[in-house]
Amino acid sequence: MVEVLSNWHTYVPNPAYLTQRGGTFLFDGDGKLLYEHRDPGILGWAANMSQPLSFL
Repeated sequence: MVEVLSNWHTYVPNPAYLTQRGGTFLFDGDGKLLYEHRDPGILGWAANMSQPLSFL
């Protein structure tokens, strides 16, 4: 992680193209979770997440 953070501009020259993951969570007044959606991210389509290009 230190390598990536110390060379961030080398790995990410333009942050506008950085893929982000997100989610939506809805809680009631007592803090009970009513709804959640977790974005699977850009690799959510892969049948094998540990080797997303295995179909090649």
